[in-house]
Formats: sequence, structure tokens, C-alpha cells
Amino acid sequence: MLLNPFRPCEGSPICEGLSTCEGPPTFQEEYRGSYVPNVIKTRYGLQVVAPDTPYVAVAGPDKLYFIDTRLDTETAKHVKENLEKASVPEEDEYIAIDEISATAEVKNSVTGKATFVFDPSFARVMFSRGMNRHNPELKLPEPEPAGDWLVTYDLGNSFIGNATEERG
Repeated sequence: MLLNPFRPCEGSPICEGLSTCEGPPTFQEEYRGSYVPNVIKTRYGLQVVAPDTPYVAVAGPDKLYFIDTRLDTETAKHVKENLEKASVPEEDEYIAIDEISATAEVKNSVTGKATFVFDPSFARVMFSRGMNRHNPELKLPEPEPAGDWLVTYDLGNSFIGNATEERG
């Protein structure tokens, strides 16, 4: 279950990127409801592709995560990048979590080198459950389930004919 790590108006450090904290979160509605995402075939199976907007991120093989449109474009891009790195596997990569420093990075399993370092604020939210389990002294707040922020698609037969390019 994907959690909702980005409720920006509830004391999050990304609140600085909001144009306004008034009212409920807003989403790009054109990518919800009847929207049919593009699907690609990967070595891991079918994978939805996020539309070309900073406000929608891939959050798993069959999931799109909607980022609050009250965030400015640069902040939304930053959220999207961190979320997609945490959710979409690449060949020969794994997520290394340091429960002592409460940080995380994506590492290449062959070279051992970091290919992506998560923003520390995001790492403490996205991986808080595991960090707390391995280091209870951290006592990091654990986010709520994603709810309306996450849309799951049935990648059954209806999407197989639409799956295009091969990736990874």
C-alpha cells in the first residue's frame, strides 16, 4: 500500500513551495476518472506511464500518484522524481536505507555506487515505517494511506493491446 507522503499543508517542509495552503488539495482532474494511461512492456511486466506533467507520478506498475497542484512546478517535479525513484525499479538497482541517519539512496547492485540520493525530508517520510521498525528511537511520523491521491489501473487484457515500447 502506498502511503501519502506529501500532504504539504500539514507541517511538511515542502509547504514553502505552495502558492496557497487554503482549502483542500487540488489535482489535475483531466488525468483522473476516465483517463486511460499509456502502458509499456518492461522486463518486469506492464507498467503505466505518467503523463507529461509534474503533477502526476508513477507509483508502481499499475498506479499513478496525483501531486497537489497547489505546489509550484519545480517543487512538484522534485516530489515526482523522488516518488518515481522509490516506486519504479530499474535493472541492477536497489534502495539502500540508512536507519541511523534516516536517509536513503538508490544504488547499483553491481558497482555499489549511488545512482540517486533521496531528498532527506522525503526519505524520512517515504521510508518512515521501515526506519522506525529498525530504529525505534527515530519515532518518525508515519503517513496516512494515499487515498484519493492514488489511482490504481487494472492492467488486464484491455491494456495489453495498448502496451507499446519495451523498456528496461
